[in-house]
Amino acid sequence: MSNNFFIGTTNEAKVREIGAILAATGCTFKVTEPVDPDETEPDFEGNALLKARAYAKHAGGMTISEDSGLIIPSLNGLPGPWSARFSDCQLAGEGETLAIKGHKKSEGSRLEIDKKNNELVLQLMTGIEQPRRAASFMVVMAVATAKGEILWKGVGESHGWIAQEKKGEGGFGYDPIFVGQDTFGKTYAELDSMRKNLKSHRNRVLKEFKAWLGRYLKEQG
Repeated sequence: MSNNFFIGTTNEAKVREIGAILAATGCTFKVTEPVDPDETEPDFEGNALLKARAYAKHAGGMTISEDSGLIIPSLNGLPGPWSARFSDCQLAGEGETLAIKGHKKSEGSRLEIDKKNNELVLQLMTGIEQPRRAASFMVVMAVATAKGEILWKGVGESHGWIAQEKKGEGGFGYDPIFVGQDTFGKTYAELDSMRKNLKSHRNRVLKEFKAWLGRYLKEQG
């Protein structure tokens, strides 16, 4: 059985993080061509399965893909599945009644979009104090075949809270405003990549993936 996999994502930062964590598996991972399917499902799991199947069909081979984002209970669980495009969403309500009423296609570079997303979250969190600044990162990862069969899926979470301001130059996404419960007051963006990888939600789910991968390859002979 081939130990070649595709990584289905258009996010270069995720490719670097996944690649760094999986470097020791002995498998070959290749990034697919951009597909960027519409994420029409209401939760991370639905979107992860949707993307894994779409990328695997396009690549013609087993593909690992994911959906991930930031969950803030005091903002009614948002940004949630809309994390990557939160600043382009139409919002209604506030606080625990906040809801998504629509969104437009994001424009600009990933860095520009991330900056706007972070700024919007900090604005919405104005005046909210601990412990109501609690937050978590969640990732659902899945492996699909070209025929659409889901071979494996897993979930990883990291818990912490939203900082009062952006700090740090590393990482990507919401890393500059997320303080992990085990990062001694530092945001993920203030950690070097090795320390962040050890603590991240993505590392947690990739540990499960590596365990599954070992069993799968052994079964295939």
